[in-house]
Amino acid sequence: MRMIVQGFAALVGMTLLAGPALAQTTDKDSLLHLTETAQRSVPRDRLRVELTADVTDADAGKVQAEINKRMTAAVARIKAVPDLSVETGGYSVYSEQPDKQSLRWHGRQSVSFTGKDFAAILALTAPLQQQGMVVTAMTPELSREARQAVEDALTDTALTRLRQRADRVAATLGTKVGGYRDIRVSSADAQPPRPMMRVMAMSAAPAAAPPPVAEAGDAIVSITADGDIILAH
Repeated sequence: MRMIVQGFAALVGMTLLAGPALAQTTDKDSLLHLTETAQRSVPRDRLRVELTADVTDADAGKVQAEINKRMTAAVARIKAVPDLSVETGGYSVYSEQPDKQSLRWHGRQSVSFTGKDFAAILALTAPLQQQGMVVTAMTPELSREARQAVEDALTDTALTRLRQRADRVAATLGTKVGGYRDIRVSSADAQPPRPMMRVMAMSAAPAAAPPPVAEAGDAIVSITADGDIILAH
C-alpha cells in the first residue's frame, strides 16, 4: 500500500511544531531536500488459509459432483465458526490425456477464510483436510486496523525528524529554515505478507492428522516523510 499526501499545510502545521509554514523561495534562498523514515514492528494479527478441492476421474460428472460435495461441506463448516470471512475461488474442470493413458478429467475449486483467532483457524483446518480439502496456502497478515493504529504516531515521528534535521543542517550552514515546500508522506509494508505453506495437490490428509502450525511473526510498518526545505540566508 502506498499513500501520497500533497498540499500538506494542515498536517505540517500541527506536526512541525511551530516551524515555518509552507513558503516559496527567493533568489537568495537555497533549497534542501530531506527524507526521514520512522518504522515499527507490529505483530501480524490475521491468518488466511486457502484450501482446494482437487479431483481427478475418467468421468467429468463425477469430478464435478465430488468438487461440489467437498466445497459445500467445507463452506458450511467454515461459516459455523464465528468471526471468519470466507471467499470461494474459481472453478475449473478440464480434460487431460497423459501419454498412452486414457482420457481423464481434472477439476478444482478453492475456498479461503481469514480471521484473527489463530487457534480456531488451525483447529478448523485439520478437519477440512480430513474431508479431502488440500491446504494450498497459509499466510499471516497485518490487518488494516493494526496498521492504522501505529501510522499516525509514525507520521508524527517522521515529520518531527524531518524538521529537526532541517534545523541542524540550517544551523551548520549558518542559515535558517525559511519554510517547507512539497511535503510528502508515504506508507508501505517493508515486509509483505509471507506464505507460510505452499504445497501441490495431494491426497486427503489421514483421519488422525494433527492441525497445522502457524507462527505469524511481525510486520514492519514504515512511514516516510520527504520534502523541500527553504534555507534563508
